[in-house]
This record gives sequence, C-alpha cells and structure tokens, in this order.
Amino acid sequence: MAKGDDDHISKLPDDVLVRILSVFRYDVTVRTAAVSRRWEDVVHTQLPKLRFCLLRRGLGTSRGGTPSEQRLQGMERSLRRRCGEGNHYSVKSLVLFYRKDVPMECRYADEFIALANAHKLILHVKCGRELPDDDAGAWCLELPPATTELQVLPYWYAVRPPQLRGSGVSTLRSLTLKGPTVLCQDFLLAELPSLEHLHIGECTIAASINITSENMPRLRHLVIKDVCVMTKDTRAEINVLADELRTLRVSCETWSSTNPMTTDEDKLEAFCLRVRFQASFTTYSSFRLRAPRLRVFNWSCTYADEVCIESVGHLSDVVIKLAAGLKPRQYNEEVSYVTVDQRDKLMTDILTFRGLCLDCGRSTGTT
Repeated sequence: MAKGDDDHISKLPDDVLVRILSVFRYDVTVRTAAVSRRWEDVVHTQLPKLRFCLLRRGLGTSRGGTPSEQRLQGMERSLRRRCGEGNHYSVKSLVLFYRKDVPMECRYADEFIALANAHKLILHVKCGRELPDDDAGAWCLELPPATTELQVLPYWYAVRPPQLRGSGVSTLRSLTLKGPTVLCQDFLLAELPSLEHLHIGECTIAASINITSENMPRLRHLVIKDVCVMTKDTRAEINVLADELRTLRVSCETWSSTNPMTTDEDKLEAFCLRVRFQASFTTYSSFRLRAPRLRVFNWSCTYADEVCIESVGHLSDVVIKLAAGLKPRQYNEEVSYVTVDQRDKLMTDILTFRGLCLDCGRSTGTT
C-alpha cells in the first residue's frame, strides 16, 4: 500500500473480517492474524468455525506421522484463548482430524471437544495402521451440552462407531455416521430424545439393526444410504419403527446395483474383488417399516427378501427404483441374477403394503 493511501481493510467491521478470515484453515488464519493486533483479537475471540488436524505427516515420520506434544499444546492454548471465560461468541463448528489408535491424539481430541462446546461437531476419525483385520477398540464420545449436530466420519473398518454419552446426548438433533465401519446395534441404543435427523451411510452391518421411537421419539427424517451386508450369506434385518417419521430415503446403489443380462463370459468375469467387510451384492433378509406419519418414501436400488410395511401416513412423494440383471460378484462366486419375476414381486410387495394412501403429488415407480 502506497504512503498516504487509506487502509480500507482495517476499517472493515468485525463481522466482515470474521467472514473473510473464516475462509482459511484455522492454523493458517492464526498465523495470518499476526500482522495486525485487531485481526489477532478477532481470530482469537470471534471465529465461529474451528478446524484442527491433530495428526501430522512429514519427512522422517512413520506412516501417518508422529504427533508432537508441543504442537498439540499450542493448539490447546489457541483454543483456550478462543473459548475463554467472558467470551460471548460461541463456537458454531468444530472439525477434528485424528487417529483413534494414537492415545495422545485421542486425549487432546476429547479435551478440544469439551473446551469448544460447539454447536456442530465433525470428527474425521482415522486409524494409522489402516489394515482390515485391526481393531482400534471400543470408545466413548462425551458430547458437550451445546452440541446439536454430530458427524462421525470414520476412514477405515478398524474404527468402530462410538458410544454416545454426556449432557449433549439430550440436545442432539442431527446425527450422521458415514464411512467404512461396521455398524452394530450398540450405536443406536443411546437415548436421543431430541434427535430429528439420522443419516447412516457407506457402512456395513453384520446383524440386524433397529431404529425405533423408544430411543429416538422425535425422529422425523431418516436416510439409509449404501449400507451393505458383510457377506453374501449375512442375514440382516432393518427395522424402522418410528412414530414421528416424515421422510425415509433408502438407497443401496453402490452395493445393490445390477448389470444388464448377458451371456458373454468375458463380461461375466469383469467384476472387481470387494474387501471382506462388504458383500459383492447386498440383500437384506427383511425390511420392516412402521411410520404412521410418513409423507415421503424413497426406495432406490435396494433389495430385500421380505418387505413388511405395517403403516404409513398420507404419502405425497413416492419413488421406487428397482432393476433386474446380473449381480456383481467376487471372482470365486457363481453367476447369479435378480430375475424379472423377483424384481416385479419386490415392487408389488412395496406398492401394495397395507395402509397406503397417496395424496396428489409425485409418485414414481421404475422397473
């Protein structure tokens, strides 16, 4: 800036500075703020979104990197300054990247979660070993009282879903579990009295799961996307018994997609090998639904031996997408198909369930 020019940036109001500085990663923003005392004050007291990467990669480190205690202590000091007593600017969002199998990172992650007391908590949970047969062990997540939205995004099957505890369990309104992990019923047993949105995606089930009003009495919107069974012989039920549910979207296009019928042997062999935590093709043993206030029903590329829909509301939006064809398979599996008769039976079972009542609205069935 030339001598005598006005410093327009310094004249910006705090809310505009916050919006500009929020574009960058938190660690970059902290270093950038060193150029101005005012900027530094804004960063350390007002930024609504915080992002900390506790793991570290670099030259001379082992796979996944070795965390530095001094580095994590520096992050802790920054967070304590941001969330100090008397600061009326709450943390809207806290994003953490850390490894579940590194105790020091887990200890600091728990401390950061409690300190920030953020409204939205996003956890990218990794595992340094990244081997299918490893298990980072059971763990508990203490939710602070201000948290209303939680996203748990595991990176590998070694990371289990956490057991939810803490005062934030009673205020949580939105919960997402999305990523390669084995979903057990324990994750869904927590009492979540305020939960309205539940999204489960890209994980594997080894047994049946239940989503009920008993644990989630206010659940209104449910998404089950690309939830596959563990092996082709896994018999797993999904039971959704939710009295207040309004929207249900079930799709398994990644693990239940079929290919066109063919007799070409070269094409029959052209399927990639899945990891052992995912079946080549997912079929649930049964899907049971009781949702007397349901309005939106979306079923896409999802297969089940039995569909039992006991009750729904006055549906205004129904989308059903099914296809017959060749099932994806591993190299040592026999060729198998979803026949036209099987597809039509499943479509009929869904469309003729007891209690169906369509309002004037969008209703689509694809075969």
